[in-house]
Amino acid sequence: MKILQVGPNSVHVSSYISALSEIEKDIYLLSEEICDFKGVKENFVISFRSLNPLSVLKSNRKLKQLLQQLKPDVIHMHQVNRSAYFVSRIAQKLNIRVVTTAWGSDVLLIPKQNVFFKFLVTQTLKNSAIVTADSEDMVQAMKALHPQGNFKLLQYGIDPIKATEKEKIVYSNRLHEPLYRIEKVIEYFNEFSAQYPDWKLVIAGTGSQTEQLKSLVNSSEIAEKTSFVGWQKKPENSAWYAKSSIYISIPSSDGTSVSVLEAMSAGCIPVVADLPVSHEWIASGKNGVIEKSGENPLLKALEIDHEACSEFNANLIDEKATRAASMKLFIGFYKP
Repeated sequence: MKILQVGPNSVHVSSYISALSEIEKDIYLLSEEICDFKGVKENFVISFRSLNPLSVLKSNRKLKQLLQQLKPDVIHMHQVNRSAYFVSRIAQKLNIRVVTTAWGSDVLLIPKQNVFFKFLVTQTLKNSAIVTADSEDMVQAMKALHPQGNFKLLQYGIDPIKATEKEKIVYSNRLHEPLYRIEKVIEYFNEFSAQYPDWKLVIAGTGSQTEQLKSLVNSSEIAEKTSFVGWQKKPENSAWYAKSSIYISIPSSDGTSVSVLEAMSAGCIPVVADLPVSHEWIASGKNGVIEKSGENPLLKALEIDHEACSEFNANLIDEKATRAASMKLFIGFYKP
């Protein structure tokens, strides 16, 4: 089966393709920049980021030529964005099957910004044979845009991480962008540290706010207890999960986060935002903490029985979120 993957330069896409390549060998990638992904035969680069209509038309012609020449059996698009709109539009005309995976804000927030974005997202959903999402609120949001759509609740799946000896570490690894509220993580830890001064905060990841966040930490009392470790490759990221006691992820919008699932598998107590998707995985006070106004969720995390929480979450991940189970379903969706 000739499979064309379409997506951004993301660890989630890279991990998915790496797992897929163990089963399917004829895999190609279309992205807006060169991606060093294992398991890809060839990486095609076509960008639709330009605001110049002539550039967009040129990219559209290039895309059409590529799909006509490559003739994939199926296209799997990761994220509902501008590239997904153009790919799905041409694929429909060429009678190529399209499977799309929504990521969260692409269907929860972007369609609400203006009529144009709502049109792009809705048309992409209409042009897709199947659209997967990892949370029920995303499925409901897509049904509101396209009631006739074929939507499936499905995780990317993760490879569970084995915990090592836990240390007094709070770990954060989401992107340093406004959506992920890393400044609030720092604020919570600053307050937490006043009561528990022997704990450390480790902030992984990068983004447009990195320097701003570093300045915020340096002007606070937690500068010596906070480490910015940058972008972490999978082995290093897994090692932080394995030894951290608490994992925190509190974005303003999200689908089911692979990072949260990985942290849960590694025995971290998850601290998450009060979003609909969080309630699908976390019973606050039992197997994690859901952020609540007026409370410091890091302090609430220490009230949880860590051993019972770890055991419950390990069983939950095995039942609902392993990569092996998810891959079988995705490959099934590739076939008409």
